Amino acid sequence: MSQSTSVVMLSLVDVLSEDVLPEVIDDSGPSDVGTRLTTARVTSVSADIVCIDEETYFSLDVVSEEGTVSDFMPYKGDWVEVEYSCLPGPYNIKVHSAKPLFCKHLEEVCITSLQGRNGVVDNTVFFTLDSLKLPDGYSPQKYDIVDVVIVGSIQSCYVWRAISMTPVPN
Repeated sequence: MSQSTSVVMLSLVDVLSEDVLPEVIDDSGPSDVGTRLTTARVTSVSADIVCIDEETYFSLDVVSEEGTVSDFMPYKGDWVEVEYSCLPGPYNIKVHSAKPLFCKHLEEVCITSLQGRNGVVDNTVFFTLDSLKLPDGYSPQKYDIVDVVIVGSIQSCYVWRAISMTPVPN
């Protein structure tokens, strides 16, 4: 996808009511080329576009794949940290990167629930087979002991989502 897809249009209502940008931007003067950070929750993902509200979106091309979050692909409900800069013009920003706001490893935890394509690890971490990286040939089963990488995410009554799962050898 081209770089232009990471340009975001924000409405004045968004800017003033949600503090998406620290100040109202207009095109009457030079732009602020410094980068800024904001946190947001993913509201939808479609094709290769991630939305963090009705009018703010960015391309999957800018999702960071550094360190322990190399398996991260945003999913509805995930908390992300977005690095952006202001562009000339009214209410324009360019998103440079996005990564999980919270991420950690859990070792030797049990799959406590599995129903269809969704499950729960350790009674506290949601997962869906639709967005979970698994080793080739492994299919999660209830009571398997696994290592997982999890990210902060609002999923029903859970606040963590597993993005990667590896079975622990017996």
